[in-house]
Amino acid sequence: MDLLEHLLYPIYQTAILAAAGLGFLCRRRYRPALVLLAFGACWLWLCATPGMAMCLRDRLEHHYPQRDASTYAKADAIVILGGGALPPSGSDWDADDAYSLATRIGFGLQLFRDARAGVILVSGNDQAQRMARRLLQQGVPASALQTECVSRNTHENAEFSAAMLKRAGLSRILLVTSGFHMPRAAAAFVKQGLEVIPAPAYDPTYPSWQAHSWWPRRSALHLSGHCLREFAGLWWYRLRGWA
Repeated sequence: MDLLEHLLYPIYQTAILAAAGLGFLCRRRYRPALVLLAFGACWLWLCATPGMAMCLRDRLEHHYPQRDASTYAKADAIVILGGGALPPSGSDWDADDAYSLATRIGFGLQLFRDARAGVILVSGNDQAQRMARRLLQQGVPASALQTECVSRNTHENAEFSAAMLKRAGLSRILLVTSGFHMPRAAAAFVKQGLEVIPAPAYDPTYPSWQAHSWWPRRSALHLSGHCLREFAGLWWYRLRGWA
């Protein structure tokens, strides 16, 4: 599965096209070699441009506009998924630290402080425990915090979190994750029988660029790869009946 996931990223796709092109070149089949090499170079360039990255991201985030925390309806719990940027340990989020407030955990904390829900559940084996520690540092009571630190992917995020929430009699959640991850995540949690209010956080790892910039950037290539992975993941989840 890790290998298949790597193949969804443009840089690996380009490497495969380049290898195939060189193979044809060694056999003196110049026309297919030129086509493959040129297509690989153009695809990599296109995916590395902010214009392409923002187009892909907008397609995923179209139905999930970002809003102030205070505008959301109240729910039984706030569920924050791991996988995004984390603020520095011990940072004072009440200061002018816009970066920390924009992270998934920062936005989840804003929802909690605005009394949108009285329980926070953090999910994901990669970050759940670190997120829990940071929330405790910011004054979230231990009694209001639940930690799901076993799940390894979005399907397991939904399955294991839903089991914990249902045992506590909680069914209406504010789901916090990155906007481009929200279509797959929200569908997975709905599939588990929960009422989901999508609450997308701005992920500061992926800045906004000029909408029509076509000069390549490394960060744009990274975002394009993640968006392509999300499109493929959403298709796969629907095929498996997970969304």
